[in-house]
Amino acid sequence: MRSFRFLTLILVATALFSIPQVSASDDFLLTTRDVVTVIPGERLVDSIEVINEAPLNFTVVVYTGYTAEGFSDALINFTPSYTFFKNWRAGESQTFSFNVSVSSNVTPGFYTLVLRFRGMAEDGSLHNLILRVPLRVSDNPIVLKSLDLSVLQRQSPSPNPFNGETLVLRAVIRNVGNTPTGFVYWVNATSLANGNVVYSTHGNSVISPGEVKIEVRIPVGWDWEPGEYNVSFFVSSLRGSESLWRIVHVSTGVNYINVSLSRESVLLGGSVKAYITVLSERKLDTNLTVSVWSEETLLMSRTLPVSLQPGAQVLELGLPTNVSGKLRFVVKLSYGEILLAQANGTYRVLGYPVIESIKQELNGSILRLNITLTNPNDVPVRARLIYNMSSAGVLLYSDSKDMLLRPGTTVKTFEFHLPWNSTVEYSFVLVGEGKTFDTESGVVNVPPKPVSTESTSSLSNTSSVSGGGGYGSRDYLIIVSVVVVVAVLLLAILLGSKEEEGYVSPWERARKPRTRPKPKRRSPLGRFKRPKLPKFIENRELPRRFRRKPVTKVKKKKS
Repeated sequence: MRSFRFLTLILVATALFSIPQVSASDDFLLTTRDVVTVIPGERLVDSIEVINEAPLNFTVVVYTGYTAEGFSDALINFTPSYTFFKNWRAGESQTFSFNVSVSSNVTPGFYTLVLRFRGMAEDGSLHNLILRVPLRVSDNPIVLKSLDLSVLQRQSPSPNPFNGETLVLRAVIRNVGNTPTGFVYWVNATSLANGNVVYSTHGNSVISPGEVKIEVRIPVGWDWEPGEYNVSFFVSSLRGSESLWRIVHVSTGVNYINVSLSRESVLLGGSVKAYITVLSERKLDTNLTVSVWSEETLLMSRTLPVSLQPGAQVLELGLPTNVSGKLRFVVKLSYGEILLAQANGTYRVLGYPVIESIKQELNGSILRLNITLTNPNDVPVRARLIYNMSSAGVLLYSDSKDMLLRPGTTVKTFEFHLPWNSTVEYSFVLVGEGKTFDTESGVVNVPPKPVSTESTSSLSNTSSVSGGGGYGSRDYLIIVSVVVVVAVLLLAILLGSKEEEGYVSPWERARKPRTRPKPKRRSPLGRFKRPKLPKFIENRELPRRFRRKPVTKVKKKKS
């Protein structure tokens, strides 16, 4: 069975070689990222990775020949290790091994080797495939094949290290000659910002025909400023030199720090919380320092250990509010003496408004109080003024008033009507935000009600005249009242002497008990209401002769 499959592939390959190239519509490209380096006059055994860039899946692909661009085909000899490939899908790569040699007459330089293939698609159609391979003819047998960078502490495809990590450089060097050759290599890391070389090392070795791998570990110190760095690798022999380089980005791994406050302004002695957000890409033990100043005076300085993890972390910290005014804070995140991130901001602590003074103006029983309120802050403050007023343990007034106190002094006026001849006590309390700002109290003495001058003079005149007759005004009123009572009694006696029928004198009414009159007798049936005559609506639907005549009302005869 195995020999049968091999025979089938040979027949298919023979058919692809023998069929004329007339069935393919366009040529498709095969590509490679490798460069073939060969020494003039020497034979090279090598291999390259070839990618199928055609939008087709091929069941069989057969190598058909080659040509050289830049020099004669007679000066190069190219022999593939195998000539056909099976099941080559679009986008996939295949390893293509070969032997190649160029004449010693070829001038060193860069050329192109063009390889041709024939492929059979899944639908049975045939297509031409072309592969252009970069060919380098060099006198130097030492070839730098590849250069890769990685971070030792992380399994990440990104070569960008953090400060404090180790960058690993791996280079593949090949001797394409036929004899052992010595070489020397250098590794440099240079800052692109200022051109300073921050790391450099070198080494040497002897390489036989074939490949050797060089590994160099580059410590990325904390003295490396965040930014772009060029990591280069040079290799040199007696017959030439090779070099490759890569650009890496160095950072601290702590990308962001921000501070948000629970409140932008707070009353003296209140509570303000700072929420510190840190974004980190790495694990690192750091220190967080929070400092608060009032102008040039340091109010607080605290340092907390913080163990960072990859991702976002939020830290909560209370800020001082024991000093009024505009306070400034600075938050620093550091690793040892290295500052990783910093944020700053301000918040305002408001002082308590106070009752500066209370001035009294008493006009009769009307009291006017002028209250002076002082806001020591440069922003308005909301407050409530509560007042009570009492006299002899009796509450006269109790109320409150909301107000917005502007910066500086504010005067509020209140008027009260107080009782005459009393001592009134009052108290005012200024509150806000659940706190008592200030309290003031006082006492007002209200004089007795003044007596009118005209009334006093008339009373004195009356007293003097009455005194001349021997009686006072009070005695005169008593005498008049007695006379009126006697007259009423005499009139009642006279009226009681009459003998008319049905008349009852006041004396008899007073002597006899009062009896309730009996109610009038009424019919047990109540009032009788004659019913209305019935109406026969259906009477209209009968024939005229069958209709009933309406009952006529009988008129009562006058007696």
